Amino acid sequence: MGLGATIRQWQANWAQAHEFDALDKDQRDALARDIGVSAEMLPVLVARGPDAAAELPRLMEALSLDSEQIRQIHAALMRDMSLTCSGCTAAVRCRDDLAHGQASAHSAEYCPNAETLHELGATRS
Repeated sequence: MGLGATIRQWQANWAQAHEFDALDKDQRDALARDIGVSAEMLPVLVARGPDAAAELPRLMEALSLDSEQIRQIHAALMRDMSLTCSGCTAAVRCRDDLAHGQASAHSAEYCPNAETLHELGATRS
């Protein structure tokens, strides 16, 4: 990502954070209800930005899982896994493993969705 794109991304994230900060408690609670998450999870989601769970479909592909097919069959499960991925503290390691083709070998060590992904793989077989 170039400097210009980085600055634009930072500005967009900053604007989103300030929009969120402007909401009062009732508005935050309503937003949380509307999107089906806890009020405590909202700041995490805002801080991580809209691409917070971008690793999940990439990881699923590395594990030979079809994320779109699973989304059609298990929409609620995919939503839960996306939320878990959005709040994950190992995103940097995950991206690095994905970039180096090592995610399938190492994701079980740190991924909070590893058990569910393993079960999805086992039911596919």
